[in-house]
Amino acid sequence: MILSASAVASAQTAWTTANIADSLKKDAYSVVRDYKVEVTATSPMQMTTRYHKVVTILNKKGDDHAQWSYPTSSFTQITSFSGKIYNENGSVRTKLKRGDIHTSQLSEHLASDNQHNYLDLSEQDYPYTIELDWEVKASKGYMDYEYFTPIGHDRQSIEKASFKLSVPTGTRIRYTGLPNKWEPQKQTAAKNDVYEWNMSPMRGLVDDAYDDNYMFIVPAVIAVPYEFKLGESTGTLESWETLGAWYSRLAEGRNVLLPADVQKVKDITVGCKNDMEKIAAIYKYLAEKTRYVSIQLGIGGWQPMPAEEVGKTGFGDCKALTNYMQALLKEAGINSYQTIISTQYDHLLDGFPNMFQNNHVVLTIPQADGTNMLVECTNPQLPLGYVSGSYDGHQALQIVDGKGKLIRIPEYNADNSYENIVAEVKLQADGKATVKYSDDHYGERYGGVKSLVFEDPKKRKDIVAKWIHLQDPVVDNVVVNDVKTGVPHIDVQADLKVTYGKVSGNRILLTCNPFRSVYEPRFRNDRKRPIIVRSAYSLNDEIRITLPEGYVYTVGEKTDTASNEFGSYEITIKQDGQTLLVKSTMRFHKGRFDISRKNDFVSFREKLSKLLTSSIILEKKAE
Repeated sequence: MILSASAVASAQTAWTTANIADSLKKDAYSVVRDYKVEVTATSPMQMTTRYHKVVTILNKKGDDHAQWSYPTSSFTQITSFSGKIYNENGSVRTKLKRGDIHTSQLSEHLASDNQHNYLDLSEQDYPYTIELDWEVKASKGYMDYEYFTPIGHDRQSIEKASFKLSVPTGTRIRYTGLPNKWEPQKQTAAKNDVYEWNMSPMRGLVDDAYDDNYMFIVPAVIAVPYEFKLGESTGTLESWETLGAWYSRLAEGRNVLLPADVQKVKDITVGCKNDMEKIAAIYKYLAEKTRYVSIQLGIGGWQPMPAEEVGKTGFGDCKALTNYMQALLKEAGINSYQTIISTQYDHLLDGFPNMFQNNHVVLTIPQADGTNMLVECTNPQLPLGYVSGSYDGHQALQIVDGKGKLIRIPEYNADNSYENIVAEVKLQADGKATVKYSDDHYGERYGGVKSLVFEDPKKRKDIVAKWIHLQDPVVDNVVVNDVKTGVPHIDVQADLKVTYGKVSGNRILLTCNPFRSVYEPRFRNDRKRPIIVRSAYSLNDEIRITLPEGYVYTVGEKTDTASNEFGSYEITIKQDGQTLLVKSTMRFHKGRFDISRKNDFVSFREKLSKLLTSSIILEKKAE
């Protein structure tokens, strides 16, 4: 077959950069020219997915948009792959084949049949275009058809995208479009129901600052079957309740303990006066005996290891360790529930049960007041009942009596998540100073510094030095006190040698609070999405400065305050004898604020930041 000259020219110019609308290139690093996904499900066990993707990389900042990866496992395999890389004018620069794919099974998992398939397709000459076609087959069942989203990066636009799903006629499916309710065109044939979604050109610029989760920003379609199979396991996605029932069946019969563990529970709880003491004793045993290792083999990506296996080996993943802890507690007569949770999403899709939103399992123990005590079994070095900041306030699926129940994990607020800094400063006339420094962390702030407990002395000094907003602080004698009883907190103490003030004639200029900084966000003028603040907390700082002989703070006493829906602050500076006292109390509220308030939001934080970095002037009294 001989192609006409016009046909050849058309093929060569199809992916020229000049064909992209200026509106899509503006402020973008890449543009998805075409993204097609076609899913053909022939049975609950068999499914083929074909992908066609064309993306133009506009500049060096888009190099990470040129990465391709696709995970496979014993449930899915890549059956074909091909591709081309074009230059700016649409001429083929490189051809790709399946043999070019790099594969790796290295991961944090002890055992896994997951495989990472990847390519680095970045070029040196910009712009360039990548065209890829690949096919994936599932032959042992599946839980979802596709999580289709053409935008995978910040500052990535799309020209066009489509998703087509073909299922046997009469198959019940569930789908949703995010963030808009994308509706498909549906056609029914003799053997298949076909659903097709088409997306128009759009810019996909995303702010990182105080924005929603990516899932609820970029256009996406999620489709799942009502009934599903995974290997020998079957379940339904009728509701979150039925999804929990499926997970419960996976764990059936896996709570049998070794005789040695049964005896151990009796031994360590014999002297306990109440259930709380029993839970603490068993949690301590879990910490001493087990360690976290992820295992992802076949259905093991969802199914916990038997408690006997954990007892023998001393390790397991989040599902296995939670199941093991539950079995230990049951032996002591204490009821508890395995609870599926997300460390990414604070709310699960309403009326759309799924497992792709969830990535973790914890244990919850019902309390007399109707609340749930949370036990993090993957890291029993944490205080008993401590709630990680990665999922406080999140919805979770609690497995109760063989079915799922949606609950809400307790969330932190400014009263139970806070940080207290106390700094005793001995200031010299040359501006240098020694400082006794203490920074105490509670609630979510506790989790943020937990790693310090395990760091070596040099690393601890380096970390604390970054907390001090003074030039070249010398940090010494760092002590990390991890208090797990009562209200858990981590107190970081250190000795500092710093240049604390700048001498100018008979004056010394000090920074109001060099131990604290406040992030000042910037928002695009055309941003439409709300401002989302995920954490509420408070910061309470007290700096006591022993002044050099003869120096005074002539202002007397100064107080700056503000309070609004975003938070509040009060900063007071006063002299008491030879001591200058600087107190800062700051509270930051959690919430979802309309973007029309962005200037007020930024102004609040800017004003606070300027106050913290403002100068305090000390003057030497005339002799």
